[in-house]
Amino acid sequence: MSSISLAHTEDDNKLVLRLEATGYDSDHSSNSSNDNDPFHRLNCVDSNPVPNYGTVSKITYDMLPGGVELAEDLRGGCGGRIWEAATVMIDYLLWKNKQVEYTLFKGRKVLELGAGTGLVGLALALGCSNLDNMVLTDQIPMMNLMQQNIQLNRVQDKVEAKILDWGEFEDVPETCRSPDVILASDCVYLEVAFKPLVDTLISLATKETDIYMSYRKRRNADKRFFAMARKHFTFTEVLDDPKRSIYTKDRLKLYLMKKK
Repeated sequence: MSSISLAHTEDDNKLVLRLEATGYDSDHSSNSSNDNDPFHRLNCVDSNPVPNYGTVSKITYDMLPGGVELAEDLRGGCGGRIWEAATVMIDYLLWKNKQVEYTLFKGRKVLELGAGTGLVGLALALGCSNLDNMVLTDQIPMMNLMQQNIQLNRVQDKVEAKILDWGEFEDVPETCRSPDVILASDCVYLEVAFKPLVDTLISLATKETDIYMSYRKRRNADKRFFAMARKHFTFTEVLDDPKRSIYTKDRLKLYLMKKK
């Protein structure tokens, strides 16, 4: 099971506590009395001085033991934190890359939508030696955080952060156009964004583009996204993932989408 570490600052000038959780259900709602305690599943495992980037933690995976150095912004919103669907995508793609003799992303341009912290793209850039063109995209408020995390992991030579607003196509950066692979981790969560997300996928993808989408089922309204998206894309659930039986219990799924 992959481990996920979160960091919490007691004093921004002195100490970061590293916390570790395992499993695929830390963002899964329940009736537990600890529901209001975001750290009730976590254990303190390490501490270190706070770097210039603020609150930082190391996120490790079975196939990436060196981990990803990650700054998070837990002050508000949802883009600056780690979501469990990211773990599903990272674990699978690192495993799949090994199955195909580390050639999964060779010579391919990879773009992540709604990257937030940039965790998915950074983990793949670090764990896939043949991946040399990764573009992390999100809205303006996430840019500083993504750029910090790129620098923390010293992958500026092959990873960049770009502003990409879903549904807005006039100012799409050139480096975002015509990707060979699109990653969308837990992007289906806000109903008002369903159509802009579908429109963006239509605009960016060709029939040759592989679109990996990890998703947690939360509400019936999500059916609207899939109804819209299936008019333009096929959805094939990833069945060869060795961890599928674990994360599907927590309503998590991983799809490979292709444009019709």
